Amino acid sequence: MKVAEVGFAACAGRARSGGREGSTCAGNGAHGGCVQLLKDGKMMKQQTMPRRLLCAVCAVVLLVLAVPAAWAAEPDADTAAPVQSLTASEATEMQQADAAVTALTDSADYAAMSAADRKAAALEQLDDLVQQGLVAKGSIYADEENGMVSFSYSCGALGGILLEDPDEENTAADLQLAEAAQQTAQNGTYGTAMLYYAFDDTVNSSRYPNYAYMQSYWTSVGLDTKLDTTVTVADLRRMNNYDLCVLSTHGAYYTYELWKRTAPAPVLLLTEKSTFWNDLRYGMDLLNHRIIKVNGAYAVTAGFFRTAYRSGALKDTIILSETCEFYGKSGHLDTSMADAMLSGGAACVVGYVNNVYTVYSRSMLWATVNRLLAGDTVREAVDFGLNLYGADDIIWYNNQGGRRPHAVASFPVLSGNQDARLRAVQAAADSTQQAA
Repeated sequence: MKVAEVGFAACAGRARSGGREGSTCAGNGAHGGCVQLLKDGKMMKQQTMPRRLLCAVCAVVLLVLAVPAAWAAEPDADTAAPVQSLTASEATEMQQADAAVTALTDSADYAAMSAADRKAAALEQLDDLVQQGLVAKGSIYADEENGMVSFSYSCGALGGILLEDPDEENTAADLQLAEAAQQTAQNGTYGTAMLYYAFDDTVNSSRYPNYAYMQSYWTSVGLDTKLDTTVTVADLRRMNNYDLCVLSTHGAYYTYELWKRTAPAPVLLLTEKSTFWNDLRYGMDLLNHRIIKVNGAYAVTAGFFRTAYRSGALKDTIILSETCEFYGKSGHLDTSMADAMLSGGAACVVGYVNNVYTVYSRSMLWATVNRLLAGDTVREAVDFGLNLYGADDIIWYNNQGGRRPHAVASFPVLSGNQDARLRAVQAAADSTQQAA
């Protein structure tokens, strides 16, 4: 089976996202330099002291001026007080706009509408918010191809309204699948993992029991696995605490307008609802478009991960994403999300192009992690899943007896070190090799 690889110069979106041409170096950010005054080891004469004092003062002033202002504006989210980048009045206005948006998107009438009717209703609602001064005039953009209406709040933060329910396409495809992946892992110590589950709130969910089972099984064989069912923006700043991170969230393509030109980029949709206090807490990220709001809930962009882990804090973490359009769409491969994580120190990032059937991505996740526990590299583990379930989700769908597959197949893409293993597995292999 063939796995799509990201390592070629022609990757779409690389120039826009600042890709590193396949480099996986971490933490290559800007660092302040040190000014050293060298002495000759001899006693300085008294008359030289005023000159030396003046030079020292100048050096301190230059060093202070050289520290980027952005660093001072980005305190640690867990230890520092929230940055008041938004005023209380701006946060209040955003909440008023969000209330109007969610009143529409959460309504039964909106759920029953066609995509065209949803677009008309969204545009009407946003036009009304423009008249109220809550949405910036001229900022509304309807992207029918990607199912999103984007806009800017009056303060400059970005918002969006989905024209399609992320679950609609998967409803017919959520077929009963007999798990064929063998539980091949031997009991041992494999490190730590986190399942970031944000598909739904778990209530009456057909998905959630599968993830609870995976958490239980992987923990039982020695991979200490936690399951986060209330994923927040703050939670995603702690991915560096784990050897393996799984992003089980919905995704979308959000259209940005920069320099009067529009371009889409992938975002991860969370279930964390927008609140007044969280708007203040996340204010700097909202204003810098690292966080946006879609249907009144927070969503994170590639810029969020690039900023959160700019010092290389991910430390060789392996990241597996089930998110739709994580790598963009056919004809527009977008590596920005993976590039941001790799620049933050991740070892390897696996995700999907296009919208992916949920059962296919979940089955691939199950097989991939089990093979990682068996000692496989990421590439070997993904290949195992592809051989088991099919090279893309339409092949899988047809093999399950599906009759109406979606238009474009989804398949996994790997970025970074495809020969990476779980750190505990690699350490055990290195120890065995040294002993031999």
